[in-house]
Amino acid sequence: MDSFSNIGRYISILDRLMRMYYDHGLSDFEIGWGQQFYVEYLYDHPGASPQEMTEYIRVDRATLTKTIQKLTGVGYIRVVGDERDRRVKHLYLTEKAVPAARQIKKIHAEFYESLGLGLSGEELERTEHILRQMAENINRKVWHRMETQGGNVREGDQHEKGS
Repeated sequence: MDSFSNIGRYISILDRLMRMYYDHGLSDFEIGWGQQFYVEYLYDHPGASPQEMTEYIRVDRATLTKTIQKLTGVGYIRVVGDERDRRVKHLYLTEKAVPAARQIKKIHAEFYESLGLGLSGEELERTEHILRQMAENINRKVWHRMETQGGNVREGDQHEKGS
């Protein structure tokens, strides 16, 4: 039985459909699928550090830096230096970003409702648990491989952690 091809195919289909759904839902804003995780995280965690975000979203520093630069460039994030430690930065959403963050929350609710049609709450919870475990399994493998090779994680070698 070739279970992977089906699991991989359905994960790929869900990923593409989610990107399309979010990109369409955020078309009135200056962000899309790739940036929505960061905007939502800062909406829920104002003043978060870049390090916190890399750990939660599971992206490498280069990807995070590029995304922060884009969001700063469109006026969605402001970066504030820590008063006690100049090496530490804190990230905040601007007022301009708040409508986008609210739209992201709305899209989440609508998508989750559509995703869960015909499934019980228990089935959805179990599915989330299984997907989280699968992501953890692969995450450990990817990071272990990168550490043993002594290389940097390239974009595409690491996937974002679920929101």
